[in-house]
Amino acid sequence: MTTAVGAFTTASASTVSSVRSLPPGVHYDYSIHPAAPLSASVQAKENAVLSVARSKLGTPYIWGHNEDRGQYGFDCSNFTSYVYHHALGYKLSGASQVQYHSVGWNIPVSAMRPGDLVIFDHGGHVGIYAGHGEMIQEGGGIGKVGYLKLAPGSYWYKHITTVKRMF
Repeated sequence: MTTAVGAFTTASASTVSSVRSLPPGVHYDYSIHPAAPLSASVQAKENAVLSVARSKLGTPYIWGHNEDRGQYGFDCSNFTSYVYHHALGYKLSGASQVQYHSVGWNIPVSAMRPGDLVIFDHGGHVGIYAGHGEMIQEGGGIGKVGYLKLAPGSYWYKHITTVKRMF
């Protein structure tokens, strides 16, 4: 008999998206109204993540800052934490090393889709895949929330360590 726990540990990249539970390293914040609820479709969750991320375009890079704590600006991992919090209701660490080691389901780079968390240089940087060979991220050499190339051959693509499925 397969248990729910066993189903999560053996889920493949193609079946993870159909599971309506929280990814590893995430808790749900019932005190907010996210853009997409837990029961939303994959497309609605993708749209919510990208919409919240786009709403912060141009916000300056300030190390250690997270607007959920009443501070202006973000660093890369506090940006991704903020986006998933407001888009999906997820509470997750704002530390890139924790996001690298403990958050989300690992998937192959070839299976990357918009809304996935992308980890670079073993947790040295994080961003969100936006589709069309781009990511939306904070910092990354531009000093603010913005888009950077994430297509094969690009600087950031060469530095991908892992991709994490978040829904």
